[in-house]
Amino acid sequence: MTRPLSVLLVDDVALARDRLRALMAGIPEVRVDAEAASLAEARQHLRGRRFDLLLLDLVLPDGRGWELPEQQPALAAHTLFVTALPQHALRAFELGVADYLLKPVALPRLQEAIGRVRRLAGLVEPGAERARTLAVPGAGGVQYLPLAQIDYIDMAGHYACVHVGTQLHLLREPLAQLADRLADGGLLRVHRSVMVNPLRVQSLIERHNGDALLELAGGACVPVSRSYRSTLETALAARA
Repeated sequence: MTRPLSVLLVDDVALARDRLRALMAGIPEVRVDAEAASLAEARQHLRGRRFDLLLLDLVLPDGRGWELPEQQPALAAHTLFVTALPQHALRAFELGVADYLLKPVALPRLQEAIGRVRRLAGLVEPGAERARTLAVPGAGGVQYLPLAQIDYIDMAGHYACVHVGTQLHLLREPLAQLADRLADGGLLRVHRSVMVNPLRVQSLIERHNGDALLELAGGACVPVSRSYRSTLETALAARA
């Protein structure tokens, strides 16, 4: 059995804290251990103890919520922004936060976000919940892509380019980090800058020195490094 996550709840509106606290009362995986109405109060709590989960409003009386993960990057994977402002989702994800929730938050949405914190913060025990969706910034907030629908992910500079059919989604996250947290959802790393969904592979085209190209459903071709070929071939054989 997984231990409850210790939660710090930060919102300057008492009614908002009350609602979040009531929602979390129905989630056995979490326990609200402290609350704050400002950045200063939150920093005081954070100096005194370590929390597994930070539920953080964006607009506070003494600053913006993103100041905390900016100043303490280790907090990012433990942070859920809870806000009424959808337009700052991209900046939040660039900081590496676990999720960006829009008020009013529904219980299933909160439970999904808490599961993501467990994975990002390394708090998932063997055999626990697997990643099934990938959160990406979208128009009006955050979009959740089922992993089974993703064709491949490649890198363009600092951005991961998530390809779903003809759609392209950008996520500022290193591929190595994505590979770690999405492997249980079926996506495989096949190159230093590429991950693929094995179910979307149509053919493997040999190249020199053991490298290859993968032709995917939809016509895209991506490179495969020889160092990743054995894992890929095992996955392709398993789908037959």
